[in-house]
Amino acid sequence: MKLSLFSLTAVVALSVLLTPASISALPAPSNGVVSFNNHRVVRINVRNEAELKALTDNQDSLGFDYFTHEKVIGAHIDIRIPPQSFSKFQALKLDYSTLVENLQTVLDQEKHENDQYQQVYAAADTWFQGYHSYADHQSWLSTQIANNPGKASKISAGKSFQSRDQAGIKIGSGPNHVVFHGTQHAREWISTMVVEYLIDQLLKGTDSRVAGYLQKYTFHIIPIMNPDGFVITQTSDRMHRKNAQSNGGCLGTDTNRNWGFKWNTGGSSSNPCADDYMGPSAFSSPEATNIAAYLRSLPKVVSYIDFHSYSQLWMVPYGYTGTRPGTYTYMNGLAQKAAAALRAVNGVSFTTGDIYNTIYPASGSSTDYAYSIGVTAPFAVELRDTGRYGFSLPAAQILPSGTETWAAFAAILDNIQV
Repeated sequence: MKLSLFSLTAVVALSVLLTPASISALPAPSNGVVSFNNHRVVRINVRNEAELKALTDNQDSLGFDYFTHEKVIGAHIDIRIPPQSFSKFQALKLDYSTLVENLQTVLDQEKHENDQYQQVYAAADTWFQGYHSYADHQSWLSTQIANNPGKASKISAGKSFQSRDQAGIKIGSGPNHVVFHGTQHAREWISTMVVEYLIDQLLKGTDSRVAGYLQKYTFHIIPIMNPDGFVITQTSDRMHRKNAQSNGGCLGTDTNRNWGFKWNTGGSSSNPCADDYMGPSAFSSPEATNIAAYLRSLPKVVSYIDFHSYSQLWMVPYGYTGTRPGTYTYMNGLAQKAAAALRAVNGVSFTTGDIYNTIYPASGSSTDYAYSIGVTAPFAVELRDTGRYGFSLPAAQILPSGTETWAAFAAILDNIQV
């Protein structure tokens, strides 16, 4: 199924970047799709400690949904405000601007565009011109495996909470293993497409280096790490982030706060309704548990990449602490080479550094866990863009994102110490 090219204006596109923190409290219409009628999206400029305290003290009672999580003085924070809370929000006298007056109008427009462009998608040369349904992603993956019997084979990390397959593909025969995936956070559709673009390049791309890569490395690739959440984004809540586990009446665990290394040590929430809810215990989510077990099953994993969006960052451990690991210089050196190669393609700049200091504290993350079990070069990548379109990146940017990420990925493969 081909979805729309998301031809919204910059402000309108940004406005769909809601998080699911208070979704469970919203009334759902009879068709099961969450309504955001008269919900506003605003950008707050945090000028001092008093304003930051006013915001955080009232976030639960007023039902704020955070789009951005960097709650520091001098930053801007984008949030969604339900209509019943707006007057109370205004009474806080924060410095803000309104990005959209009625979020549901934006979502209705997006759905209308999607409905207009739906069609069966089969030809490989048009795959990267649009976004696709979960079923079509599975069919595409199966086709790649069937069409490349000498290069590719099917893999699975296991079953999701709702028993969907965490399906993937294995390419190459080298002794050095590379594992990567997309869509740990369900709404980040561009990560699925970019991971599939890397698959496409490894199987039939024209890069002369590929034959050498397939002899040096074995690639284990899972385009959709969180299939249940991905299906939710396509059926009921486009901006769902977490998996499909039920937690205290709220839907989902943030699997990227649930990994079993330094779990619950900061940068995650114990509130089941929060979009960064860490779960009741480490590895309580099957999705994270399965990928971790798959990583441990391989003899020599030289790199692991967890692709996300958005922010244009190529990051390394740690997320749980600002203290950098002993091999930080080596890992960040690889990240810098990746960012330079990426920028040379389309002029897009990515920032490198450790997760904690580059984006925000985050414990229980996949990248920290991979490093803890001996993966020598794990990365957390935030793809395009920096907030203009955010999670609703136009389909016209899929191919440019893919080509620049391939250049970055090749730079990693060319420079890893094995």
